[in-house]
Amino acid sequence: MAVIEYSQAKVGPFPKRKFKFLVGGFVAVAAIAVLIVNGLMSAGNYYITLEEAVSQGDRLVGRGVRINAVVDKESVRYDTQNIVLTFDLVDEAGNRLPVVYRDVMPDLFMKSESVIVEGRLNDQGVLEASLILVKCPSKYEEALDAGQQVPQNHLTAPTQYTQ
Repeated sequence: MAVIEYSQAKVGPFPKRKFKFLVGGFVAVAAIAVLIVNGLMSAGNYYITLEEAVSQGDRLVGRGVRINAVVDKESVRYDTQNIVLTFDLVDEAGNRLPVVYRDVMPDLFMKSESVIVEGRLNDQGVLEASLILVKCPSKYEEALDAGQQVPQNHLTAPTQYTQ
């Protein structure tokens, strides 16, 4: 009876086939680690104030930022044909930052107290926004400040049913 011997090429102490799996596994784990670190770095900073953004100057150019500030209502321009919203963010210190948003204006944008604008600062010092989060005043907080009762939900179930 003949014995067939199977010899596998080796790379170092591992057979060639196992070595390919080890390298592939290492590449996959490294790619996942890079994606996790990148995601944490971009999402780790909730937002900065306009004063902090102005103080950092050119260091923010080309980087993704989230800025919390008040909208100068007089600077708001909305081009309905091209769907482009432009406005300025302002703060109490007199800092001003122009913003361009190429999407539909958020519903409560003009009634907002402040906004959080997410985007990238370009070379001209304009924030090219990709997302606008509107912080609107709550009518319930105003009612409590005035000493009024908070409105109840009027959608109650009837006590008896008619047929």
